[in-house]
Amino acid sequence: MDTDLIFHIVSRRKWPELNKAGFYKPEDFHSDTGIECVSSEYLQKHLNDDHFGRKNLFILVIDKARLTSKMTKEKDGDIIRVLDPINLDAILDKIRIDCNEEKKFDLSVKSFV
Repeated sequence: MDTDLIFHIVSRRKWPELNKAGFYKPEDFHSDTGIECVSSEYLQKHLNDDHFGRKNLFILVIDKARLTSKMTKEKDGDIIRVLDPINLDAILDKIRIDCNEEKKFDLSVKSFV
């Protein structure tokens, strides 16, 4: 199911230094790989695969329709790459999240179209 929302994970501690000048740009940003975002269906798997055991994270909720940069989807369709820094008005919310006692993330994001 395709929705207008995508998600990106960032350290809560690093967030203030990464969103200067009206754009969010991760430390490891490269224009050839872009910024890795995920669909709602893939968010929990992405958190557990790539952020296992982490605490003090933000899930950025991004509205694709408000993005000023181009996006590409990887073959599986779950990874979306935003090719330029993300304009802050496309970020609808930041949700703080921590892993549970088993160092996993347990969440469910439902989209209603």
